[in-house]
Amino acid sequence: MPVNMLLVTFTSKLIFCPVWSKGLVHVPINVDHTHTCIDLFTGKSQLNGARSSYQFGDSCDNIYLFCDPATNTCNTKGCTNADYLKGWDLTVRKMPDRCGNGTYCPDNNSNCVPLLSIGSHCEMQRDDECSGQTSICLNSTCFIKGAPMGGNCGSDTTNYVSYDAEGFAVQQTIIRDNCTIGSFCEDQTSYTCIPSKVNGLACNQDRECISGTCSNDGTCVNGPDVFHTIQPWLWGVLGAAVTIFVLLILGALWVLHRYQSNLEHEKIAKFFGDNEEFGRYAMADRDDEDTSASSYDGGYFPDRPRMPMLANESVVYLTTPDYIKSSSLSTHSKRNASATRLRDANAPPPPPPLGHESGNGALFS
Repeated sequence: MPVNMLLVTFTSKLIFCPVWSKGLVHVPINVDHTHTCIDLFTGKSQLNGARSSYQFGDSCDNIYLFCDPATNTCNTKGCTNADYLKGWDLTVRKMPDRCGNGTYCPDNNSNCVPLLSIGSHCEMQRDDECSGQTSICLNSTCFIKGAPMGGNCGSDTTNYVSYDAEGFAVQQTIIRDNCTIGSFCEDQTSYTCIPSKVNGLACNQDRECISGTCSNDGTCVNGPDVFHTIQPWLWGVLGAAVTIFVLLILGALWVLHRYQSNLEHEKIAKFFGDNEEFGRYAMADRDDEDTSASSYDGGYFPDRPRMPMLANESVVYLTTPDYIKSSSLSTHSKRNASATRLRDANAPPPPPPLGHESGNGALFS
């Protein structure tokens, strides 16, 4: 049954232990340099199945300490490979710093050390410990991942044991080699680099496929995180759709603007038209008033001098009311309106008030 290739990174085995602390006060950790510790990963002990899971750990039984192989005693950790360590209390001790360029942090989190040269001994599958951009750690030795097509190659095989959700053990076999991209090491007979397989061909490991993914059915397929190339005609359709959408929006806005502009123009034209018509009615009324005033002053009082009228003045003439006409207007009015209709400019002037004699202009007494 084919198995998938997994990227495994070794991290420190986190063993929770109580540490005395008081609020935010940093309590120093007591390090017993007389107690002998053992490295569960590299030592001979097989405690807690460390060999089957390849999870690093030691017997210091404290997340803040590591087993120093030089003295076989527990010392405080000085570096880390992660930004978060489960169980680490910042109120007890500050998080160790990550190593910078040119250095790496060992599995025991002791201190940052310089990168290893090609051919040096490295910790299991710690490619980041080897110097160079294309280096790889095979069989605990730093190599250059640059074996050419058809050239000799090397590989290492590691069997991992993990547990599924139901608690059953699952064995996974990981094979790594130093062949270049697009090839893999045939480690059964020839130990040479051969071309990688295209999608649809049978496979046993992810490393055998160009896509880097071998399905559970034993076939090379594209992985779920593979970027899918968009065809050029799809880009054209997308661009045309965006252009048409923008043009439709602009056209709708233009039509709406024209509609609102026409409404505003109609309102403005009606406003000035009404003002002009009102002005004509006002001028006609003023002409009638001037005519009546001239007839009154000149006809009834020829000897009285006429007073000049200002543009903003008007004259109210008091005469004896015609009760019959007033009663007729109030009785036959169609509406009880407070305003009367403006007189037409072309209508004849109103007759003189009753009580005046047309011949001699005498007032009615």
